[in-house]
Amino acid sequence: MEIETANYSASGPSFDACYYLCQRYDAERGYKPFESECWVVTHQPAAGDTTDMGARLGSTGWLTRLWRSPSGAAFVSSSTDALVFFHPDLDGNRSAPFTKMKLGVPLNGVWGLRDEYVLAWGTTYEGTHHLYRYDGKNWNEMSAPDFEVRAIHGLAEDLLYAVGVGGGVARWDGQAWKRFPVPTNEVLNSVFVAGPDEIYATGGSGSLLEGSAHGWGKIGEAPGPGPKPLLGVAKWNKELWVAAGQAGLFKRVGTGNQLECIKPNLWATGLEVGQQLLICCKDVIVSTADGQRFRGSGKNYVLQKRKGKALGDVG
Repeated sequence: MEIETANYSASGPSFDACYYLCQRYDAERGYKPFESECWVVTHQPAAGDTTDMGARLGSTGWLTRLWRSPSGAAFVSSSTDALVFFHPDLDGNRSAPFTKMKLGVPLNGVWGLRDEYVLAWGTTYEGTHHLYRYDGKNWNEMSAPDFEVRAIHGLAEDLLYAVGVGGGVARWDGQAWKRFPVPTNEVLNSVFVAGPDEIYATGGSGSLLEGSAHGWGKIGEAPGPGPKPLLGVAKWNKELWVAAGQAGLFKRVGTGNQLECIKPNLWATGLEVGQQLLICCKDVIVSTADGQRFRGSGKNYVLQKRKGKALGDVG
């Protein structure tokens, strides 16, 4: 059996202060819940110019998304367990166990503004959409958009955007969700709010969308022939960056509809903005502080750390 790994959902302000998820699975069968593994991987600065890495919370369930709060807390959503795993400070106390926060709905994701404002979302097998807010002590259900959510991002409690299935785009103004029409019905898998009148989203069939408080339009698409997914988007250092999976890391050319490939060797699966631009790649985690020089480390970390271990043995 050939075993592969794939990183996803990296979160944190910099390369040396981030957490991310990694799947380990049979290369022929692909990732399968209960047959495969999910791990939380941590990066911390070490002596010199090195990075201390660790793998935590091994699970055969499907860990769907991770969010690292500014204080270092980790929130991890699970679809198979219908809960959020919580750790108050993986940077300072890795040995402490994760707390299980049961929500009762298969969760597609989690994201927050701060430790006292964290959102988790999911859709039941019957098609009912749910959204929950954590206030630092308890989870409470709130109004959800009328589509299956795949990602949420925002700048304030009254400036949040959700995107998802069927070209779903909606804004939360603190009181209610407002749905926006968009020129595609593909699954939208990432969203980035750069300002009240500047929002971006990417689609599973390759669309790059730009929105404002008044409407949305298509400003670009994945390079190459045929539909290819765009997996992440972020406005950083006054430029728009796009994660295009196996095609690499791209950047928008000016304000036009062209995308320029910056790093064709990066299998880029997601982006996060902090002190640096954090780039989650299938086999490595990369960052840049200036958009010119890139630093990567941890290539196939989980693959090497779990070498010789039976697949599914997470004890």
